Amino acid sequence: MSRKSKYSVEQKLNILNEAVHSSFKRVAKKYGVNESTILTWYRLYKYQGIDGLRSIRSNRSYSKEFKLFLVEQYRNSDDSLELFAIKHGLKSKSQLLNWIILYNESKLKACNLY
Repeated sequence: MSRKSKYSVEQKLNILNEAVHSSFKRVAKKYGVNESTILTWYRLYKYQGIDGLRSIRSNRSYSKEFKLFLVEQYRNSDDSLELFAIKHGLKSKSQLLNWIILYNESKLKACNLY
């Protein structure tokens, strides 16, 4: 499944630069972007570099071992769900949240869905 971001990498960088030198809230209002979206872009850029801001063209596949490792590491972490996910190379907290739910239901397995 192909995805196209509303904003290019260059636009995201410009918005981030402006937000860092001004205010996330003000810049969010100016561009009609949710403030939390700009914060997510900031974290993606900080921990994943320019690649973190690029749109991915298709779903990535993760092994069961990797998923279990991240779920168990998150359980021992003080990071927020989003920050932990981004620090560990995921694009969003929803992937990790889904894995946690499946883990708690004893249904976690390797698949391409998340």
